[in-house]
Amino acid sequence: MKIEINFILYNNNNNNNMSMNLDTIYFNLIKQRKKIYETRVYDEKRQKIKLKDIIEFKDRGSSKTFKAMITELAYFDNFKTAIEDCGVKKVMPNARSTEDAVKLYESFPNYKTGAKKYGVLRMKFKLL
Repeated sequence: MKIEINFILYNNNNNNNMSMNLDTIYFNLIKQRKKIYETRVYDEKRQKIKLKDIIEFKDRGSSKTFKAMITELAYFDNFKTAIEDCGVKKVMPNARSTEDAVKLYESFPNYKTGAKKYGVLRMKFKLL
């Protein structure tokens, strides 16, 4: 099942500002605009994310950061459908296949069990 919310053209003055840590490879892929979606377990922290929120992405390997605004939110039952819906190269450009991308996501701590419990959030963003 997929539920999608696209960019809303009104001013949302109740924006959240939050941060997300990324491994250096994914930090660079997003900054280079090669990875246009970030996918996470839709846990309590991610349930607070709204359209037009500002996310500060932090590189785990350095003190580098950049900001982006959420322009699209989509909710899925699992990583496989979240990836297949838009294409593996837009979500995980370094993966050879959807199956490889799912294995990568499920190798992150608590992602496999978290996705089963909460579902998956896929975010698209505009770099600021």
